[in-house]
Amino acid sequence: MARIEIPDGDGPEVMRALTLVPHFADAVMAYETAVARSRLDRRLHELVRMRIAVINECVVCLNWRNADWGASEEQLAAVADYADSDLFTPAEKAALEFAERFATDSARIDDDLLERLTGHLTAPGVVDLTLVAGKYLALGRFMQVLGLDQACNITFDGSGDLVVTGAES
Repeated sequence: MARIEIPDGDGPEVMRALTLVPHFADAVMAYETAVARSRLDRRLHELVRMRIAVINECVVCLNWRNADWGASEEQLAAVADYADSDLFTPAEKAALEFAERFATDSARIDDDLLERLTGHLTAPGVVDLTLVAGKYLALGRFMQVLGLDQACNITFDGSGDLVVTGAES
């Protein structure tokens, strides 16, 4: 249940909250679209998304799955312990370390980590990763802090329609 007053309606709370600030709604949707077009490896993208979801404690983000992106449930569950896991490639471990530092202590992202990332992703890939991580951090915290859709699961059905389950009436 939202922690702020939002318009009544049937859609997800996050979408109804954005109607309160229409000057941001288009920018948020454009950012969402750009992140969906990210050129990062899809599995790496999904792992980074989940690492930030764990840090944010965002229920929607923790429940969301991009099933066809190649990350198994075992891998998604292990993102908090990525450094000691054999489930991740060196590139994925570097990206997960980056996502963790980005979300918790960005001033401590050092040259060594950026060099390792650049070796795996190239400079455009690091820029892509940074903007993807920023989107998940910002919007995950937006939803978590304001309590938007934290009592439901948002997915898409086979026809591409949004399905919201578990929301309080």
